Amino acid sequence: MRRVTWLTATAGTILFATPAIAAPLCKGADAPMHVKVDARRHDIIVTVGPCRIAPMDISMSMPGMMGSEASGVVDIKTRFLWPVSGYMRSFTLTLFDSTSKVLPQNTMHHLELVNFDRRQLLYNLAERVLGIGEETAGAAVPKSVGVPLDAGTHMGLYIMWNNETDTDIDGVTLELRMRYSPANMTPRPLEVLPFKVDVNLHPGLGDAFNLAKGGGERSTEFSVPVGGRLIGVGGHLHDFGKELRLEDVASGKVLARVRALRRPDGTVIGVRHQLFGIWGRGPRLLPGRQYRLVAVYEDPKGAEVMAAMGVMGGIFAPDDMRKWPAVDKSDPGYIRDLEGAPLPARQPAPGKMP
Repeated sequence: MRRVTWLTATAGTILFATPAIAAPLCKGADAPMHVKVDARRHDIIVTVGPCRIAPMDISMSMPGMMGSEASGVVDIKTRFLWPVSGYMRSFTLTLFDSTSKVLPQNTMHHLELVNFDRRQLLYNLAERVLGIGEETAGAAVPKSVGVPLDAGTHMGLYIMWNNETDTDIDGVTLELRMRYSPANMTPRPLEVLPFKVDVNLHPGLGDAFNLAKGGGERSTEFSVPVGGRLIGVGGHLHDFGKELRLEDVASGKVLARVRALRRPDGTVIGVRHQLFGIWGRGPRLLPGRQYRLVAVYEDPKGAEVMAAMGVMGGIFAPDDMRKWPAVDKSDPGYIRDLEGAPLPARQPAPGKMP
């Protein structure tokens, strides 16, 4: 087995020794992974790599082909135990090459931090604590807010690489740094959980869809099992996406809207966020009431829109955490969503930084 030398410089800084031989491809559950806790800064640092990233299969990047994100395929599915009890409140992502040079974030297509022990608000699927795409910047909330996570929670890191060159990229290391507030913090933070709605959800099969010439809309309706308030929302759209709208079905009122940042040719370079404030008057969602998410696409050249997606994500403050529905791990949808996930025996033990 190849040895990787870890050099600790200052607290919270990790340097990587240059590999003497080619790094592994890092596929599935066997990717080199390390979990460390910086107790002084209240940071949890998860690193994956060094890895060798092979060129992307051309069939997975062609419009309309059911590959990569369209079919739910990822390169890495690995597990670990969350090391401390507390409230996660920020994240940053950095990718390095074998010389510790920072790489562009689009070296990675997307990443998801998965909580296997808690379900999502709308779906009996493992909670996605956070998702990071090529265009996603780091995010943080004040100390007065946080996502509750207990030590020993079964977590997973799902990663899809994005090497669009014709040669391997060697020695890539991914570092996900998450800040937390300790469990004994006083006053206790406002407990919030992820909010996610997908206009075309098909667990384990992919969520992409096609639209007619020039674009159009795709929508879905839903209700929430427990009431609460949205603190903020963002979204995920592919090229030619224009906006995501959250509407009240009965009244037609738009509760939240996020717009894509587009180039003149329709290329999406990001999606704006809408923040309502921690203690402000964000949209309140009520159990039993119907809501609608609408994804809008427009191609200025009038061509068919292929492999579109429409996902709104955000932060939700439930009125009563005790009413959050329990996860059913025997549900076929839950199982399909996690098909190919590694067994718990692959969890590495967390370590602490000096």
